[in-house]
Amino acid sequence: MARVVAVVVAVLLTASLGVTGAIAQTKTDPAQPKMEQKSDRMGQKVEGTIKSVRGNMVTLEDGTQLSIPSSVKVAKDQLKPGAQIVAEYEERAGQKVATAVQIKG
Repeated sequence: MARVVAVVVAVLLTASLGVTGAIAQTKTDPAQPKMEQKSDRMGQKVEGTIKSVRGNMVTLEDGTQLSIPSSVKVAKDQLKPGAQIVAEYEERAGQKVATAVQIKG
């Protein structure tokens, strides 16, 4: 009887270690970027003519609204209606936030 219990315990421990080893192998390397983070931060590009400017918000003629934070280097005096721009942006909390802006022409 003691042998049967010992064998059952040994089998259970072996199975437990095998599962733990498999789980340990599926963990991601913290140095690797997570796919979700990468997709959330993936920049997009927009090109168009400025329709209006209010504070740090620029509206293009197609209706696209971009928030341009002070960290983005662009000549604010060139952000005016009629100017053509190319901007890279990221979606943050449902808002398009510019990461780079170029004035064309």
